[in-house]
Amino acid sequence: MQNFLFVKTISFYHTVRISLSLRIHIRPMKYTSILIRTKSALLLLIFLTTLTAKAQDYWDKIPNLTSQCYSDNDDFGKKIQLLRSEVKGKLEMSKKALEEKARKITPEAQMAMAAKYQNMTPDQIIKMQNEMMEMTQLQTEFQQIASAMETRFNQLESDFRSEFGKRLGPIEEEYQKLPDGEGTPQWAIKKGEELMTQYNKEYESICDKYFTSPDAIFKTWLNDFNKFLLEKEVPFNQKMMKMEYGKYGLTPDESVAGLMAVDKYLERCASISNLRKQYP
Repeated sequence: MQNFLFVKTISFYHTVRISLSLRIHIRPMKYTSILIRTKSALLLLIFLTTLTAKAQDYWDKIPNLTSQCYSDNDDFGKKIQLLRSEVKGKLEMSKKALEEKARKITPEAQMAMAAKYQNMTPDQIIKMQNEMMEMTQLQTEFQQIASAMETRFNQLESDFRSEFGKRLGPIEEEYQKLPDGEGTPQWAIKKGEELMTQYNKEYESICDKYFTSPDAIFKTWLNDFNKFLLEKEVPFNQKMMKMEYGKYGLTPDESVAGLMAVDKYLERCASISNLRKQYP
């Protein structure tokens, strides 16, 4: 099964993969197939062209991981949600612009792009095939690194939930056994208060370990994830975009790759924030 990070990246490039799998056919009967696939690639290029937001602007807006154990005590989650909604809004507007521009693609333009592949020389075909092979290798390497990041996150989340259950579960069970309701004896009320104090102390200790301390586990992972996105994923996406644009003599907006990375980072921030308790 493909991992979360890789699937999300590759799904965005679904039409690119159609183009990458393109085979050059010289026979006229294959011309229509080339035409259809070329149009699919062009649709992606139009989509990427409409994304003009600079990713760095969004990176600068992302707040540091919360220093609060309870989500009601800060607005970290809300800030992440609002910022991600803004990014998603840019993408949605771009999709609508894509639909409009796609309707305006002339048959002549489609035929011209298809003819470019139809008339390639053997040397040009070999060069393109080599580029495809290189991209396939890079894709494989990227998948391995992305998979390792995803596996690490899943393990951390599993460790957190396990520790949460082991340390807080017994306290909850003891609390549930106490008498409750009208006429509760004073000793039970006092015991309940003691258990709640113990529960909150244990939870805040776990919170410090995973969220709020300078070397908190999820904080460390986010720092590494940020590095992965900027040093691995963004360059990979930029290279793929550059290769696809180059086929049509176009220069890509490289900030798009950064914007995709911002969206992934914000998604993980939200996931981590939601692991916290809402209130004591």
